[in-house]
Formats: sequence, structure tokens, C-alpha cells
Amino acid sequence: MSTASRVWQKVLQRLAGAPPQRKFREEIPGLLLILISFLAGIAATWERWGNPVVDAGRELNVPLRLVHGEKLYGDIHYLYGPFSVYVNAALYRLWEPSLWVMWGRGIVSAAALLALVYWLARQIGGRFSAALACVAVTWVCALKSQGNYMLPYAYGGLDGSIFVLATTALLIVFLRKNGLGWIFCAGIAAALAALCKTEMGIAAMGTGLAAAALGGFPRVRGIAARSAAFIAPAVGIPAAVYARFAAQSGWHTLTQESHLFFGHVPWQLIYFNELRFGFGRPWNSLWLMSASLARLVAFGGLLAGMALPWKRRTAALLLSSIAVIAALSPWLSDLGPFMAMPLILLALIAAGLAAFARESREGSAAGRSQAGVMTLLAVASLGSLMRIVFRVSTGGALSSFLLPGSVVLFVYVWLELFPLLLEGPAERRLARRLAAGVLAGAVLITAVSLSVRYRRQFTYPLVTAKGTWRTTPEIGMAFEEAIKFIEKNTAPGDALGVMPEGTSLNFFTGRRNPFREEIVTPGFLDAAGEERDIERLGRLRVPVVMIANRATREFGQTAFGVDYDQRLMGWIERNYWVCGMFGLSHDPGQAIGDPKFFLRAYCRNP
Repeated sequence: MSTASRVWQKVLQRLAGAPPQRKFREEIPGLLLILISFLAGIAATWERWGNPVVDAGRELNVPLRLVHGEKLYGDIHYLYGPFSVYVNAALYRLWEPSLWVMWGRGIVSAAALLALVYWLARQIGGRFSAALACVAVTWVCALKSQGNYMLPYAYGGLDGSIFVLATTALLIVFLRKNGLGWIFCAGIAAALAALCKTEMGIAAMGTGLAAAALGGFPRVRGIAARSAAFIAPAVGIPAAVYARFAAQSGWHTLTQESHLFFGHVPWQLIYFNELRFGFGRPWNSLWLMSASLARLVAFGGLLAGMALPWKRRTAALLLSSIAVIAALSPWLSDLGPFMAMPLILLALIAAGLAAFARESREGSAAGRSQAGVMTLLAVASLGSLMRIVFRVSTGGALSSFLLPGSVVLFVYVWLELFPLLLEGPAERRLARRLAAGVLAGAVLITAVSLSVRYRRQFTYPLVTAKGTWRTTPEIGMAFEEAIKFIEKNTAPGDALGVMPEGTSLNFFTGRRNPFREEIVTPGFLDAAGEERDIERLGRLRVPVVMIANRATREFGQTAFGVDYDQRLMGWIERNYWVCGMFGLSHDPGQAIGDPKFFLRAYCRNP
């Protein structure tokens, strides 16, 4: 048997071999490490979560509008499913609306997600690899300055990620016990994922169908029965919920205005996705994915060379690995280690299916279910990445919610599968320790650099009636001045227009948003939408309109009122006068798109 065949057989055996199960008290050290890491991260980033300008206004203010009796999708334009926003509205009803209600909800949700990550990681790996994966998720995803879990860009993304992981966990139990009740419960979890964020629901449903196929194999009738038990709640519950909303607001509102099912998406949002996630240049993205995979392989060769006894071929392996890493790194300088993750996940799915087929032939029920577990984890992780499949990175707000499963499997590949490439047990142990040291060191560096960045950048305490928010000085000063101006020149309950983003001002001051939209960045208002907002400004006699200097180059149009929504801005300029400039500079000549952030107040003409 060739070396490659022996390694392949070892991989299949490892995929089908259940990790050693320990007593709970033996899990305590790893769980304490995760808890300490999480609490340290909370302390280091205290009250610095989220951005008062970008997205946060929608997440803070929409639940409050529901509490005040407005209707989702009808009175309020909303891009995501209803689950998360109704949960947040319920929390507002239980407690007074405040920053800490949302931050506390985010902390609890983050803890729940980490618990699921640990449980899933333990289904395929040991205690150390599971703990390391959780700590990595904490710092790479949960506490990232963009896309953090405490005040995420969309709570639907956070909840959707939790329900995808919960669906996967229930499907794993189903594979091991082969009970229809478990896959039915997994279908309910998938339905909730769909009601958080549509693409999360698609990932969960794809994983459920894969589990039905594995659980029923090779009987077609068995596959059909399990698929039906999963699909009935997974599709039926969202269908019933959206039918009720459609009865109130119409299907046109759900499908075309809210883009819930990816219909009639404006070109600006398509441009955003093409630019940020590599869909605009797919061949270049595939090249970068391949180069990233080659660099990871070379890095593995470097670790293997360090673990092997010193020989001439060991030196050749080290030198060639260093040469490949040096040659490829300039092309990948702005990309993290996960760019090649889709290719790795496809390989894990193929290996998992091969192990599943082998264990099925040999009649090993335990080995078959364990191979199915690996396959399901890889399918769920790949399904979660489909939105960013051409550019999987740790940057941006969205990746925080899509990466947890991939982080688990990335750690698993390095700590559990990579050592199998080496022959001797001593070399395998050393290779595992080297890989563990590198991964732990990378996480530690990430934690320290992230903590320092939070402390250096977010230094301004924005004190409001609804909590203190530590943000950048330019944003904090502008919001502080604007809040004082609004409270002096308007009355509680008055309408306050804020465009294109920044409706956290409405939340902080208790002024209602006169528009359906919380965000009017490019693509959100068509000609009819502009006319509707103009009509509301006139009919409600909105006393003050705030325009935020929110440059939106990522949408293909930069300046509000110049590159987009010109008719709306023109009407404001004819019917309002500039009555305030707030920020580090009060220069009235500043324009939208300038480097410095500011808020400009327009007061209604007498």
C-alpha cells in the first residue's frame, strides 16, 4: 500500500472513530478556560460594542417602534426575518429600553453560541481542541469590533447562527439515535433560523436534508420519511408566519420591498455583495482560494519538517515550504487563514461520505453515525459560508455569524487530521503540539491586538439617558452635541428625521422616526420611496432632519443627496435651513463623503 493510501485510510478511520467520552468533571478545565477568555474579552471591550451610526439605529429602534404599536414590514421597512426583532421588543417590554438590555441580550446569546460550539467540537475532537476552537470563536467572531455579538449589525444574524448550530446538534443526536422526533425538532430549529435570516434558514435546511439522506441510506422510503419529518416544520412554520405578515402588508412588501426571499434586489446591494464577497471577479476569487490552500499546505509542510528527524529530505521540505509561503503571501496579505475554507470543507464532506460508505459496508453502526457527524458539520459550515463563499475572511460584520462551524473544523484539521500525515507516534505528537502552539499563539495575538484596538479607538464616553456608549471621539462628540440640540429644539414624541443612517438618535432622544426606513443608504429608496418620505416630512411637519456624513462607497454611490436620493435632499434644502453642525469640526462647508464625521441639522422653515 502506498503512503498516500495509508494516510487516506488513517483519515477515514479517524473520521469514523468517536472521540473518547469523558466525565463532566474532566470537561471543567476547558470550560473554565473558555469562561475566563470570554469574561476577559467582555472586560476589555466594556461598553464599546457596536457603532452608533452604522446599523445600530435599526437594531435599537425597530423593536421600540413595535412596542409603540407600529407594524413590521408594513409601517417599518425591514430586511430580515421577524424572530429577533420581536424577541428584542419583548425585552423592551420587560425592562426599560436601554443599551444594556440589548448588550445583555447579546452577551447571553454569545454564551449560548459558545456552548453549542463546544458541544459540537467535542463530538469530533478532544477537550483541548474543543476549548481552543471556542476561544478562537470568542476572539475571531464574538468580540470583533465589526460584527460583534453584543450589538451585532443584525441580531437576526446572531440568532440565525445559533439556530444553525442548534439544528446541527439536533441532527447529530438524530443520526446517533435514529429517532424521527429528533429530526422533527431539528426542523423546528431550522424554521427559526429561517425566521431570523433567510440564508441561515437555507443552510440549516440543507443540513437537515443531508441528515435525512444519511439516516435513511440506502432505503429510499427511509430517506423520504426522514426528509418529510424535517421539512414539515422547517418549511411549514416560516410559510405560516410569512403568510400572516403578507395578509397584513401584502406579498409585494415582503418579496420586493424587503427582499426577504432575494427578489428584486437593487443593483447597489448586488454591487456591495460583488465587491465585498468576491462575486464580481469569481475567477480571481478562485485563484486566491487556491493560493490560500497552497499556503496552508506549505505551512503544514513547515510544521511537519520541524517534527521530523533531521535528514536531507527534511531540509528540502522546510526550504520548499518556506519558499511557497514567501511567494504566495504578497498575494494574500489582506486575507486571513480562512480563504481556502470552502475547498477544505468540500474535502471534508468527500472524506466523510467515503468513511460513511465504508462503515456502512462493514456494518458498523457507530462508525457510520460518526462519519455522518463529520459530514453534517462540514455541510452546515459550508452552507453557512455560501453568502461569502468566494471571499471567506475574518473582516466585515457578516463573517462573525458565518464562521463558527468553520473555526471548529479548521482547528480539527490541524490538531486531529494533520498529524496523521506523519508515520511515527512521536512525530505525530510533536506535530500536534506545534500546530496547537501556533493556533493558540495566533488566538492570543488576536486577543491582545483586539483589546488594545478597542481601548485606543473607542475612548469617548457618549453619556445618554439610555446608557453610556464608548465610541470614537468624532462620533461621540457629534452625537452628544446633536442629542442636546434635539432635546432643546424638539419635544418628546416629536418626529425626527435621520438620514441616511444614525437613527440611534431617535432611540436616545425618544423622538419617533417618521419614515418606514431606518436606513436609506443606496438602494433602499426608489423614486416612489423618495416621494413617500417627502410627503411624510410635509404632512407631519417634522421639525428637524439630521443628515449624517456616512460615505457609502461600498454601494457604488458615495454621497447622500448628491449621488443618490437627490430629489429627497433637494426638497429638504428648499424647505429647511441648516441650523447646526456637530462633530470635531463645525465648518459649514463640510460635505457628505468628507473624511471627518459630522451631523448636520436642518430645521423646518417658518
